[in-house]
Amino acid sequence: MVVHAILSVAAAAAAPLNASSPAENLVPVDAALARWDMAEARMLAQAMPEGAERCAVEGVIANRDNRLDMAARSLPRCLKTLERTRSPHAQQAFETLLDTYRRRGAYRKEYALIVRWLDAHSGQMDSDAVADLRDELGMAAVLRNLPGPKATGSRTATLRSYRNVLGTQNVDLTVGGITLPWNIDTGANYAVVSEGAARRMHLAVRDTPSHVVGLTGHSVPTRIAVIDRLPVGGIILRHTVAVVVQDATLRIRAPQADYQIEAILGCPALAQLGRFRIDADGTFAIDRAGPLLRSGATLYMKQLTPVAEVEIAGRKSLVSIDTGANRSSLHASYTNRFADRARLWSRKRYTTLGLGGGTEGDVAIEPLLMITAGATTVIEQDVAVTLKGDTTALVLGNLGQPALTTKGSYTFDFRAMRLLLGREVSN
Repeated sequence: MVVHAILSVAAAAAAPLNASSPAENLVPVDAALARWDMAEARMLAQAMPEGAERCAVEGVIANRDNRLDMAARSLPRCLKTLERTRSPHAQQAFETLLDTYRRRGAYRKEYALIVRWLDAHSGQMDSDAVADLRDELGMAAVLRNLPGPKATGSRTATLRSYRNVLGTQNVDLTVGGITLPWNIDTGANYAVVSEGAARRMHLAVRDTPSHVVGLTGHSVPTRIAVIDRLPVGGIILRHTVAVVVQDATLRIRAPQADYQIEAILGCPALAQLGRFRIDADGTFAIDRAGPLLRSGATLYMKQLTPVAEVEIAGRKSLVSIDTGANRSSLHASYTNRFADRARLWSRKRYTTLGLGGGTEGDVAIEPLLMITAGATTVIEQDVAVTLKGDTTALVLGNLGQPALTTKGSYTFDFRAMRLLLGREVSN
């Protein structure tokens, strides 16, 4: 059995930025973006003439690179031009700008953008897309007077993290005088707290029209709270948005022990820390202003999820990085991309545990998964491969704790957008 990221899909998200595989007849730069060939997309963008079309492409690139300030500056200028000229890039520019505002915590701008877009375009949208945007509008309305998130206080901090019974990493943090174990989970799109924990921390909880869906496929209703002050050592995370769910939703009934998750430090909060390293002994070292990480695998943001450019068995691939998963896993698209390895796979019945409960199904077992991230190669054995799902998706799976910790430590740098497995080596 395996526990994946507890919260992995944002509530009421807009339509995906791009199709999961390159569509036919796309112009070269759009095809490069659709297959996430970012090096080629950059080169082709530089060759485009100045104007709104190039602005849209560069905005998508900046968004994926986590250069949100640049995306937020450039995209509003070109979006209206793209709408006026009925450019095929208009929808892409809107979705990218919406995601940029969401990730920056610019909720007032997010709210105004959705209102304007629905007013201008709802007549040409399908009903599901309109409903999704209206749900997101409801969440933005709750948060639109909230200042954007920021980190203050110390530039560095060193804390002690530890393994829980599920095999993932916790750190004790104190909010409102209440100390709780917080799961360190880059696979979670938001901070998450149980209703019981929210009461003990005296958080003001508000209803929203949102729900979340985890990797297990279960959909659960949510509410929203704002943690005004979340200390992580001497670093203070301010205005952290937390999804609040019923206690039972975060109760994991694993074979080794039942475990109640109280709180999750998700990707947006972890990204605010800038750079952090977790060592084999549990040392959780944060450096917000240290030198940029120069080595390791390149990271991108796919909406609220960090994905890494790696090689799997020598083939360039994308995988999501999930510190909240106690095992790595592979998606149905892996069966398509690596069909030549199918003769090596066995089959078994498999239970995945996560948000809202478990789900059981038949999976293939990849006996040997060789992953190269930057200059580091790790090998993981007996990795479950989902047999049902989108076989064309570009993200082939997610890397969990075994792959991340094989070399003893792992480092995220959300400023340089790098993931390093093992220690950094000076030139």
